[in-house]
Amino acid sequence: MRRESPENLLLARVAKRDREALAEVYARFQRPLFSYLFHLLEQKELAEDVLQEVIVIIWQKAHTFQGVAPAARWIFGIAHHQAFKALRRNASATFIDLEAVLDLPDEEQDPETDVLRQTTYEEIAKALACLTPEHREVLELAFFQDFASKEIAAIVGVPLGTVKSRLSYARRALKAALLRNGWEA
Repeated sequence: MRRESPENLLLARVAKRDREALAEVYARFQRPLFSYLFHLLEQKELAEDVLQEVIVIIWQKAHTFQGVAPAARWIFGIAHHQAFKALRRNASATFIDLEAVLDLPDEEQDPETDVLRQTTYEEIAKALACLTPEHREVLELAFFQDFASKEIAAIVGVPLGTVKSRLSYARRALKAALLRNGWEA
């Protein structure tokens, strides 16, 4: 059964080569896709490149979208496959460009708060960097993109039990890394 959500209808328009619809898809998904890709790939430029690849693939393959699942799941599935292709191509890349994602200081906040926020972000980024891409990916999809475990399983193409296992392991590993850096439980 086809789902007629606004996003699914948008992809149907893209399948008919509607450039405005593609621009709408980009506007709707650019931020969450970039966030997902950046957390997974750990490099701003690489995440931007893969995001562009994803948009091109959406344009090329929209006619294959059947509308049974939500459009977001289909789009994030493409992003998943392209991200892991990029990881295989760039197997030696293991740094995080922290400056690329640090928030600009809020003018109303004092400098001490800004330093604390930056330090906190850096500690969390270091802890996340200790995780494998597969574990970072499920955390990103669950906590930053708000996908349910069942949806994550469909996106990454693994059984639901594997997703739950990866989430559990990732949470424990992240907690252990933060505790080693002096955080309290």
